[in-house]
Amino acid sequence: PKNESFVSEDFLSDSSEGDEESARGSWDNPIEFLLSCLSFAVGLGNIWRFPYLCYRNGGGAFLIPYVISLVFMGIPVFLFEMSAGQFSSEGPISIWKICPLFQGIGYGMCCLSLYIGTYYNIILSWAFFYIFSSFSTSLPWASCGNWWNSEACRRVDSTNCTSHFGIMTSAGDCVLQKEVTVDVWRNITEELNQSKMPSDEFFHNFMLDIS
Repeated sequence: PKNESFVSEDFLSDSSEGDEESARGSWDNPIEFLLSCLSFAVGLGNIWRFPYLCYRNGGGAFLIPYVISLVFMGIPVFLFEMSAGQFSSEGPISIWKICPLFQGIGYGMCCLSLYIGTYYNIILSWAFFYIFSSFSTSLPWASCGNWWNSEACRRVDSTNCTSHFGIMTSAGDCVLQKEVTVDVWRNITEELNQSKMPSDEFFHNFMLDIS
């Protein structure tokens, strides 16, 4: 009889032949499957990039469109991708034998994985750079006395000062707004905006070598 379903005949024939030749593999226990799903879903972007994007795009307000996109797009696509892979035991390209019209999606997923792999490898190289740079008596990003530091470099502990709504000057003095005039406060604020932390200059001036 003629196949009237959306699944192509090539896919059905390949699946039946595979079932006859070898037994279908399975997970030893549910924990393996759960850990595999976690490794698939949780990555460096969840730990490092998501808080940065959340802070950059409005903080808590960013969570509203994020949750909406997660519920209506992220989770359905994730479940579809995982279910299709578990059911067919195929790769991102060969899975689309069920509907050859969408085979371009598989090639797009491979290109996207290649791009993300290159992106994450650069971030991992930064981590290794920091690890080997820390093998010294003093951390190179903890002070301003290095050759890559500029005159704008400031190393001050402003935790106690900012808790009292003050600003630390380059000399290390805590200045409160109520203690100075408007012009003095404006100059101190401009100086603070132009200053850079030694960790920032280590990253941009030394590691990335941005001139």
